[in-house]
Amino acid sequence: MKDAESHKSKKAEAFGPLILITGEEELLMAGWLEKIRERVVDPSAADFNFNLFYGSAALADEILTAVQTFPFLSDRRLVIVKEADLIPAKELEKLIPYINGPAPSTCLVFAAPKADMRKTFFIRLKEKGKVISCQRLYENQVGPWIRNRVKEAGFEIEENAAAWLKLEFGADLSKLSMEIEKLKAYAGEKKRISFEDCEALTKGQRSYSVFDLVNETGSKNRSRALVLLASLLEEGQQPLVLLAMLLRHFRNLLKLGECKASGFSKGEISKSLGIPEFYLSDILKHSTLYSQREVAAAFSLFLEADFQLKNNVRPPDRVMEALILDLCEGKRMYSSEVIQNL
Repeated sequence: MKDAESHKSKKAEAFGPLILITGEEELLMAGWLEKIRERVVDPSAADFNFNLFYGSAALADEILTAVQTFPFLSDRRLVIVKEADLIPAKELEKLIPYINGPAPSTCLVFAAPKADMRKTFFIRLKEKGKVISCQRLYENQVGPWIRNRVKEAGFEIEENAAAWLKLEFGADLSKLSMEIEKLKAYAGEKKRISFEDCEALTKGQRSYSVFDLVNETGSKNRSRALVLLASLLEEGQQPLVLLAMLLRHFRNLLKLGECKASGFSKGEISKSLGIPEFYLSDILKHSTLYSQREVAAAFSLFLEADFQLKNNVRPPDRVMEALILDLCEGKRMYSSEVIQNL
């Protein structure tokens, strides 16, 4: 009874008869689908008023039968079509007349990660219904997402802990969500997630990360960096991803030199580089090991490695090994100069 009353109280927030959810962030899409189901379907009659289809297998006639069925013991029905971008063009055409005049008693949701908005069907759906975007988050959106996720669960999170999660998992919301669930269980009754919780939870369990490789390269520890490189490649890390992270670090080293020359404080450097202040110690140490001349020279090494990886000049592991060795040496010694020889 409580569920039914709660459902009625949400009628003011009810969704319209047509919804398109598009974008490739699966966790956001799943969250919206769950929210829509909670607000549209009366729990006491859910078994009679909910249909789920998959675009790769569903026929337009089956979907039309479901949406045109009157709700039973409830005000509305919910029909969800997942993978709607896989519905064949001929089947989509059959649905357009319904899109032009949908039944108000049914909420029809199309979840299409890669919807082609040039198609007549999706153009009409956008005109007649509500579009919800679930695109992957930009880097500056990840921190707020972490804090909101934690807050929705009734917890608080320290700024350092949120920054740690962002650095470790980037914009991978599925991994972030799993890690937050583990941290909530670890934090328990104190309802506050600290940086110490993050460290304690991962101690002894953590596999090598790209950040470990970047740190060892920045420290000019070539033997350790080569071991980490081999481990990451064996785990399936893409060489171009590793290259991009190393390039980002050396760009920050270049920018750090400019900040230090301008007399920036640690807080100002942190803001300029986009790195949490408690993580500055590593890059500050690296800046003492590399001259600005060495940092500037590194970019030709990155350009060469990028060219060789994208054109299959040499095996990827050999390209990355040569890059790591030259970065640690501070000059070109092992990387071949293919570009200049073309």
